[in-house]
Amino acid sequence: MSNAVGENVTVDEEQYYHDANLGAIWSASRTLIAVVSTLFGGLVFSYFYLRSLNSHGLWDPNGIKASPLLGTIIMVFVIASAVIIQVVNRRLRMGITIDWQVGALVALLLGVLAGAFQIWILTRLNFMPGSSGYAGIYVASGPVYAAVVLLSMYWLETLIARSIRSRKVTAQDGGIGVSNQPRAENFRASLDGFTVFWTYFAVLSIVVWYLLYVL
Repeated sequence: MSNAVGENVTVDEEQYYHDANLGAIWSASRTLIAVVSTLFGGLVFSYFYLRSLNSHGLWDPNGIKASPLLGTIIMVFVIASAVIIQVVNRRLRMGITIDWQVGALVALLLGVLAGAFQIWILTRLNFMPGSSGYAGIYVASGPVYAAVVLLSMYWLETLIARSIRSRKVTAQDGGIGVSNQPRAENFRASLDGFTVFWTYFAVLSIVVWYLLYVL
């Protein structure tokens, strides 16, 4: 009798910590969105403040901007990566793990290329960092953008590695996309968090692209 009660308590405790872990993953991903919004919100505010102030005509006196072509390529790569993640996630929920792994690898490559291009642009600017208000905003936002993209790709890489490690263990009950095992549920919670964040960042990338390369 006492052994049965003890086993029930253990099971309930394990379930409690498992549910708490899922909740923590959800909260962390949404908090990350708030953090990134704060970072880029400050940059967007500075952009419009300096542009409207245009002290001594020094916002962009020579009309020189960073390469619109490379800026567009970066934005397209990020959006394509986010779209691929959305599509292959649906395949994963159908139990087709290999499609998700291949698609996630493609999305990872696109994201890494976007971050690499952003760093490369910063080494090939045709203006000095303090030459204008626009130059100051661009030089401040470029490293932040590249860091967010590359750190996001590290998150995605860990998800790909986890899916590969768990493939054999979860294969017996449908794969990591449908399995009821705790490790599979933790994986899906983290993947959902990444998907929400990366989709949000793709939309944010459109705003950043418009401000820095078009407007």
